[in-house]
Amino acid sequence: MQIKDNGQGFDRSSRLVGRGFGLLGMTERTERIGAELSIQSCLGQGTEIIVRVQTS
Repeated sequence: MQIKDNGQGFDRSSRLVGRGFGLLGMTERTERIGAELSIQSCLGQGTEIIVRVQTS
């Protein structure tokens, strides 16, 4: 699954990123099902979230 926007983006190294549960919740849920989560974001350029699930 791939979700991409052209919004504001964010700095992943910012102290504010870990203050909510959104990214933490996505990380925990993808780990729980054995998937891989990738988040790319740049200030002023938007964000892309990719979840890869292994199928057997």
